[in-house]
Amino acid sequence: MYITSADQLKIFCDNLKSAEILAVDTEFVRETTYFHRIGLIQVGSGEHFAAIDPVLLSDLTPLLELLKDPTKIKIFHAARQDLEILVRLCGQVIPPVFDTQIAAALVGWGAQISFAKIVHKAIGKKMHKSETYTDWCRRPLSDSQIEYAIDDVRYLVPVYHKLIERLKKMNRLDWVQGEVQNWEDPKTFALPDPQKRFMKIKNLRSLKPRSLTVLKELVAWREGEAVKRNCLAKNIIRDETLLEIARKIPRDVKALSGFRGFHQRELGKSGTYILSAIEKAMQVPEADLIVLPESNGHTTTRGVEELLSAYVQIRCEELKIEPSVLADRKQIHSFVAHFEQKLDMEEHFLFQGWRKELIGSPMLALLSGKVGLKIDSSGQVRLTES
Repeated sequence: MYITSADQLKIFCDNLKSAEILAVDTEFVRETTYFHRIGLIQVGSGEHFAAIDPVLLSDLTPLLELLKDPTKIKIFHAARQDLEILVRLCGQVIPPVFDTQIAAALVGWGAQISFAKIVHKAIGKKMHKSETYTDWCRRPLSDSQIEYAIDDVRYLVPVYHKLIERLKKMNRLDWVQGEVQNWEDPKTFALPDPQKRFMKIKNLRSLKPRSLTVLKELVAWREGEAVKRNCLAKNIIRDETLLEIARKIPRDVKALSGFRGFHQRELGKSGTYILSAIEKAMQVPEADLIVLPESNGHTTTRGVEELLSAYVQIRCEELKIEPSVLADRKQIHSFVAHFEQKLDMEEHFLFQGWRKELIGSPMLALLSGKVGLKIDSSGQVRLTES
């Protein structure tokens, strides 16, 4: 069903009011804009599935109220970008959420598995990804495009039921809840802090503290402009240009106009604001200028991370999940650094939720020397009391 009118939308949403689960997906374009340009919202449950057209419908209230209902489980595959769109439309997070990509990783079907692969694995259906490069904001949409989009939610329902069955059998249902907490936290979908965006600029460590402070103000201004104009920040002024402006600190429009990559049209539109941002940075007292911490961070004791990585590999083989799902190399490094710097281990990611018992506590015991690794008579590597 393709919904293009308010009456159709109301009838469809009324039919879903008694549903306990909602399969949800979106189609969007985000090539030149700051925010996603939403092209379709697909929703369904039971026998009712539809592609809702937000380009032709100005009021999506019945749908948004349905999504905000805390009694309905919203099922997604790789939920992040869909939720960024829907949370912005709803003005709030929409728990409870179930992410089939996360669930698939936790039952051993592979990390970052595609929707087509998960459908084939769960129900044996081969999906044809013929519309992968469709511009979903162009109208009209063809019947095949609409059917393609609806299939994404139609197959989500049986995939969900299959995963729930496996999660219960493996005693891992609570694992999923722990993993999707981010999708239910408003902070996850807050706009980036403009005052911290300068840290994303490459080669910023080549700048002196005053120039770093100028860069911070310039990037914060650009981020605000990108949101206001709904465009990519780099399309206003490139990173390389901002870095050079911060390095040389021009104080008037004439000096500003000499920078490569700074178009005259943008200079006319934004020159005054850029100079104001520079001036603001120049007023910062010397004692308050930005000084970056050491870039290398903590260097862990040689061989320790390798030992823990070997243990993670063993646990993953036992649990039949990929190592990146349980603890990746970055998390292992952070865990060892946390321990060696005598920080509170209870605050570490690997001590949260289901990971604490399965990997966090054993790794801490290894680091503390309370246990070791041995090869038993069957050739298996096991923890052993020290």
